[in-house]
Amino acid sequence: QHGELGRHWIMHNQPKARQHAYAGFLLGMGLQGRLNSLANTDVYRLMSQGHHVTMMALLVGMAAGKRGSEDPAIAKMLCLHIPALHPPSFTELELEVPALVQISALVGVGLLYQASGQRL
Repeated sequence: QHGELGRHWIMHNQPKARQHAYAGFLLGMGLQGRLNSLANTDVYRLMSQGHHVTMMALLVGMAAGKRGSEDPAIAKMLCLHIPALHPPSFTELELEVPALVQISALVGVGLLYQASGQRL
């Protein structure tokens, strides 16, 4: 589908140390729609590293790859990073989401719901 730049190539080229360059690479892959090939476990592994720039790149990149599709799985991932959209029962979890990650999730929601007229 996208040649050799699939899931295995993206995950295999992940550096051992967290790097901003790799986050930029992920954002670029997302803008081209190539992050759609990642498994949920891959996305979780990358998001759970705690590198805010990588989290931002994944949120915006995955939404850009599904721009205008209203994909429910991507929407859930984005909304999880926007505390204002959490139901009241989430108050017990005390998720601390950095402001820049929240902004990236909001940008992602805008891309995901582009030209749909839908409201969250």
